[in-house]
Amino acid sequence: MEEPENNITVLCVGPKGSGKTTLLKKLQDVEGIDYTYSPVPTIGTNIYYLYYLNKHGKKQMLCIREVGGEMVQLWSNYLDGIEKVIFVVDTSNLCQISAGAVMFYTLLAEPKLQQAKFILVLTKMDAAYRQMRNEALLMLQFARLSKELPSAPVLLEASPLTGMGLDALRDHITNKQKSITK
Repeated sequence: MEEPENNITVLCVGPKGSGKTTLLKKLQDVEGIDYTYSPVPTIGTNIYYLYYLNKHGKKQMLCIREVGGEMVQLWSNYLDGIEKVIFVVDTSNLCQISAGAVMFYTLLAEPKLQQAKFILVLTKMDAAYRQMRNEALLMLQFARLSKELPSAPVLLEASPLTGMGLDALRDHITNKQKSITK
């Protein structure tokens, strides 16, 4: 099989315990991600490779760097060349949502990320009651962001344990969400 082309760099960040590692492992189709899975918090960074076929049937590789929530003060060291940012927030944890909002706004204001596309992923929807989604969006001031930013962040709900939202996330990070008509 040929080597993939176009290594796209994606950054995955969010507060500690938001579910970044589980989400990315599930995107890679790692076995054993279920209700008994208990990841170790990421202290440092992890690199994940996601392989997919582009619209021309060519094999592509997507490189995703996860930076642990414990390293929030060092996130700025990982922003060069980033095209997409996956920001993960645990909707079952109100305290994390408010802390996450500060982190999210800091990244949105970062000059190195002015051209980057942001994907806001609300995780653990299977563990949260439905109203938590609305609380999260209010705390993150998502409606205001969508109006004020030239390129509004994409909002996705996901649960790595049930698989909900994973296809949509994969489509957004691999650019398959846009249908091109000629």
